[in-house]
Amino acid sequence: MAMRKHDRSFFYKYLSFDTALRVVESKRFQWSSPVNFNDPFDHQAGFSLEIEKEEFARLLTESIERVIFSDEAISVQPQSMFAALTIQMRAIRHRLNRDEIMKQLRGASLQVADNLHAHFSQLNQTVHVQLFQSRVFCVTELHDNVVMWSHYAEEHKGVVLKLACIDEIDNTLLAARKVKYSDRFISFPSAEVYAKHLTGEAPIDFVSLCWDIAFTKHVDWSYEREWRVHLALPQGSPGDGYSLYDEDPRVFQAAYLGCRMDEAHQRQIVATIRKEIPAMEIYMARKSSTNFGLSFHRIIPD
Repeated sequence: MAMRKHDRSFFYKYLSFDTALRVVESKRFQWSSPVNFNDPFDHQAGFSLEIEKEEFARLLTESIERVIFSDEAISVQPQSMFAALTIQMRAIRHRLNRDEIMKQLRGASLQVADNLHAHFSQLNQTVHVQLFQSRVFCVTELHDNVVMWSHYAEEHKGVVLKLACIDEIDNTLLAARKVKYSDRFISFPSAEVYAKHLTGEAPIDFVSLCWDIAFTKHVDWSYEREWRVHLALPQGSPGDGYSLYDEDPRVFQAAYLGCRMDEAHQRQIVATIRKEIPAMEIYMARKSSTNFGLSFHRIIPD
């Protein structure tokens, strides 16, 4: 799972004070189920279908005719019963009445087109079920976003952890993938592409296509600059709740304490870090006096 997929050296994780304390003590992170995400579209957006039935029926008929009757060599990867039957018909094409067969196939193509929206709705439901059978670890490129400090770090009373991507220990952050932001759902493949998929001429990688949904959010969330590591659960595993996964102590590079953290909590978290992960650097946030931003100064060990 941790095969490197990017060139980043580190990410950041926003946490409440209590959660940060538990993470430092246990060297363990909570990976969440998509069921619990605060965005109702997250993992639930599905595909948008922009295929005209008549055009699709025509293209599907053309693809079927090409596979069965073309004199040129046809490279086909039958991944469905539909494609397998088409290949079987090619094997006996010399015995077929082409005009009669194509008349029947045009009717079959129209039936497929008529049922396309129903199948598409079922596909989206199936994708949602599959995506919910997972755990997700969310991180970001930023440690100084004042809105995320408010939303995810207990209104500036929490902590941001700097987490390293270390090839030598093959840690999970190497597999992080960048979230894409859009104001539209992911488009289902075009009529031509889907027709060729059904006949086996150009199969679609539906696994990769479906997982794209898990890494696409509305453009209003783009300020978060989010990355994710996604872990699919075995079939039958619960799709809600969360799971705890251990992390190598070397991943923990630094801790940034919120500008509203009280002194007692400051002392507690600093003492815990010094005890559990002494190599971690610790910084204290301050509000800027000239702009709506934060600055950080390092807390030097005594």
